[in-house]
Amino acid sequence: MVKINNVYSLKKLSIIVFTFCLLTACETHKNDTEEFKKHSEQLFHSVYGGNLSAIDSLISDDIVASYPIFEQIFGSKSIQGREAYKNFAIGFNKRWTDAKINIHETIAEGKSVVIVWSFSAKRIKTEQDTSEVEKNVYSWDGITLYHFNEMGKVILETGKEGSPKAD
Repeated sequence: MVKINNVYSLKKLSIIVFTFCLLTACETHKNDTEEFKKHSEQLFHSVYGGNLSAIDSLISDDIVASYPIFEQIFGSKSIQGREAYKNFAIGFNKRWTDAKINIHETIAEGKSVVIVWSFSAKRIKTEQDTSEVEKNVYSWDGITLYHFNEMGKVILETGKEGSPKAD
């Protein structure tokens, strides 16, 4: 054990320790923020780009997702839980193919990440769909907010998107 003989040395040591703690805490926060940004982009690409395999590793069991279109699709403004979220992703990818996702900006603060994006894809005709829009390419854009829990999993996804427009 180090023996400190004077108050000056004790103050100097405490400043060094305090500075070290601040620097490592800031670096840890920066690393967490960068990881949250990376995970948000991965999740967005997984859900809307059709690679559903990454979803389980990125979301919490009790995730809540909310978009204005959900009320029309599900009769509720949000969906809750891992299975409902995965079923949404499966349904989305049954309706759209050849997705092109552009992430224009990713902004993170603390445990929250905002993605500004645009999307285009070909529409796939579904059984209940009687329209003549099959294989038309549609585009839209929007923003999505992800919030992470203490375990680094997405617990909330909420967003706002424009209406799909034929190209």
